[in-house]
Amino acid sequence: MSTTEPAVRLRSYGGLRMWRSGAEVDIGAPRLRILLAALLAARGGTVGVDTLIELIWGAEPSPSAVNQLHRLVGQARRLFEPELASRATGSWVLPAGQGYRLATDARSSDLMAVRALLDTPGAATRALEIVQEPAFAGLDAEVLTHPAFVALEQERIQIAVEAADRAEPRLLPLLQRIAASAPLHEPLQARIIRLLTAAGRRAEALVLFDEVRRRLADELGADPGAELRAAHLAALADDEPDTPPAPRPAQLPRRVAGFVDRGELPDHSAGIVVLTGMGGIGKTALAVDWAHRLAPSYPDGQLHVNLRGFDPSGRVVLPADALSTLLESVGVGLAELPDDVDARSARFRSAVADRRMIILLDNARDSEQVRPLLPGAPGCLVLVTSRNRLAGLVAHEGAQAVPVGRLSDAGARDLLAKRIGAPRPAAEPEATTDLVRFCAGLPLALSITAAHAAVRPELKLADLVEELASQARLDALTTGEPHDDVRSALSWSYLALSPPAARLFRLLSVHTGPEIPVEAAASIAGTGPAVRAALAELCAANMITEAGRQRYTLHDLLRAYAGELLGDERADAVRRLVEHCLRDARAAYLTFGRPEIAPLGPASPGLTPTPMADLGDALRWYAREQAALACIVDLALLHGHHREAVLTVLYLRAVRSARAEPYSDSREQTRRVLDVVGDLGEPVLEAAMLREAALVESPTDPAVSRLLLRRALDIAERADDVIGQAHVLRNLGLSLAGEDREQALPLLRRSVRAARLTGEPTVLVYCIDALARTLQDDGQLPESVALAREAFDIALATGLDDLRNNAATRLAEICLLMGDHRQAAAMARWAAEHVPPGEIHIRLPIYAFLAEASDRLGDHERARAAGETFQDLMRRHGPAYRQALGQDVDRFVATVDRIMSASEMH
Repeated sequence: MSTTEPAVRLRSYGGLRMWRSGAEVDIGAPRLRILLAALLAARGGTVGVDTLIELIWGAEPSPSAVNQLHRLVGQARRLFEPELASRATGSWVLPAGQGYRLATDARSSDLMAVRALLDTPGAATRALEIVQEPAFAGLDAEVLTHPAFVALEQERIQIAVEAADRAEPRLLPLLQRIAASAPLHEPLQARIIRLLTAAGRRAEALVLFDEVRRRLADELGADPGAELRAAHLAALADDEPDTPPAPRPAQLPRRVAGFVDRGELPDHSAGIVVLTGMGGIGKTALAVDWAHRLAPSYPDGQLHVNLRGFDPSGRVVLPADALSTLLESVGVGLAELPDDVDARSARFRSAVADRRMIILLDNARDSEQVRPLLPGAPGCLVLVTSRNRLAGLVAHEGAQAVPVGRLSDAGARDLLAKRIGAPRPAAEPEATTDLVRFCAGLPLALSITAAHAAVRPELKLADLVEELASQARLDALTTGEPHDDVRSALSWSYLALSPPAARLFRLLSVHTGPEIPVEAAASIAGTGPAVRAALAELCAANMITEAGRQRYTLHDLLRAYAGELLGDERADAVRRLVEHCLRDARAAYLTFGRPEIAPLGPASPGLTPTPMADLGDALRWYAREQAALACIVDLALLHGHHREAVLTVLYLRAVRSARAEPYSDSREQTRRVLDVVGDLGEPVLEAAMLREAALVESPTDPAVSRLLLRRALDIAERADDVIGQAHVLRNLGLSLAGEDREQALPLLRRSVRAARLTGEPTVLVYCIDALARTLQDDGQLPESVALAREAFDIALATGLDDLRNNAATRLAEICLLMGDHRQAAAMARWAAEHVPPGEIHIRLPIYAFLAEASDRLGDHERARAAGETFQDLMRRHGPAYRQALGQDVDRFVATVDRIMSASEMH
């Protein structure tokens, strides 16, 4: 059987709950819950429309109930598949005859799992563990009287009765919990009395009989039946046991008040589970709550030891001392303890060999501290919490690692509501959002913040937000009592790091992007490949989190703490990070075959570039780093690295264009970079930056865009910057082309003449293409097609992958206008086959022209396939295309819609 997490999990016993991709889903309104419960209760069978309407709306439904039911079914389907199109059936809630059925199995539904377990020899105990609480608890009481739900409850009680007949004492806690929810079920209560008697707990058996007898009399006016009376007589006749029972320790700490469940932890009947995460993330609270919920399955008790692995006192509990505590708790006298750790460990394994217990080992330092405390035989569940990953336990003891991450926004709101009452967050939703953001999903921070609010009930949450924001972030997150603050909790992990890992932790605070690639970490530290050992240590200590593909994340509060520690190292770390970002942007730019913008000089020692072999690598790099790049440019501006900020923005233009990134995404930052470029005394960079700003302004304010371009042209001419002149003339011509082609065409012809003087093929292809496009719009197709062919030949000959596709697409469009549909289709197909991976901008017109040319040739199958690709691109990138391509998009959409409509008739 697969052990991977199912896409959807549904829990019915104990109340209806749902998880999708590991995250809990809010099922929503009561009617939707009833619909889902009814479908689940049918266990794959069909539930008729009439039955569903009666369950949801009662005996007198409204005339529109059928339509309302259809809408509810649609909502239910989107619980499973949020992206499901309207009226689509999906894979879960399926039509069946005159009703619906839910396609679940034993992995996705606990109801189905119970049925499968009952059919599996030796698995009935597992079924008993699942059915501890009634199915669909919390559903409307009248709904639960429906035969389908009554049958589930009868099945649940019968599972308990059959388990009790096996007379296994270890099952008694599980059976008692079920019996408590069925106090008038005499056969089950009689069996509990017999099991208590057999376990030597005669007094409890007699008390239970008396409680059941009184309840029968009070609620039913009846006397106990024969089976119950017989169990009572057996309890009266039983002798007291001669020897005292083995100790049943119950050492679990209290559950945390206001605990927020983050979803189900893995199912475990025994074994070792290691909960790992950063300080303050809530590992202990999660372990304690889980242990309390599992306690009925472990009749021999629960042990708890705080190993103090990261205690501020530094007094780590030694394995020998922990074993003393554990052995005494299971009945081994201190006088009997051997001195040797290995001997004590062996004695402990013997003492728990035939017991089913939960052993909670909290706050472990490392695997060596935990290993002597592990039982040797199966039957016990060991829960270990640690700030370290304890990979040794996973590798050699088969422990299961459960990473504990930050709370979701919904979970954080839930915690605040439970701690200070729901009305206050509900009354101030914006302030609550600010508090949640301030605490960054860290339960310790949320608990401290909730404490501030709880002790001052008259204080508005908005005032609390303002008060907290006026302090340094970590200063605000304290109760004022010793060691009861976020900074202290984080410091205990930091102090355990080696010097190289501690240094890297401090330095990483300057990187404010969402993910830190290994190359950036190496550049910041200046240590090259040696950085990997420090990164591994930080990951093992849960000071950073590996996000995959050698990329790492740093929790917001850990970043704030690391920043406090950084001191004099900050300036050099920022400089190295900014340089790393700039050189990566330049490397990406050069894969497009563009000419160098400005000299950089030699790289700083220890700088580690990101490998980029081709244009595809560059586009993938930008997709990963887009958010971080914006942060690092801001960082460069803040710390006075103005030239680096200017060059980074300029070098990013190529990838931004290829990704069809909306100009508005970078408008505000571009304006700030433009403000500093004039102070550099480099006219080439100033002209280029003015042109960049003009591109950003053009979609919303063409007049401002042209003003910036004319300033750029003046500077480029005075600096004898021929490349800059060619580009600015091209941009000016294109800007005017839609309004005044007579004014635009001379500018574009000047741009081509300037480009031919540069000797740079990329500049020439750009300028030729702009002229060809404008001549095309002016109806001068013969000259236009000749220029487009020249641009294509130059780009092909010089290996300009993106520009050759652009030129091929231009040729396809002009051929369509000239009626050469076969050549148009050939060029569009060529362009489609040669689009670099990750390039988005040119894809839309390619597939528009391919669809049109194929349709004109009567190749309706290829036309439809191209049209479907076009429509998919519009769904994913429509706003970006509209900003980048303007009114052309509407023309493309109209053409493809016509082709797709016609194809349905073929």
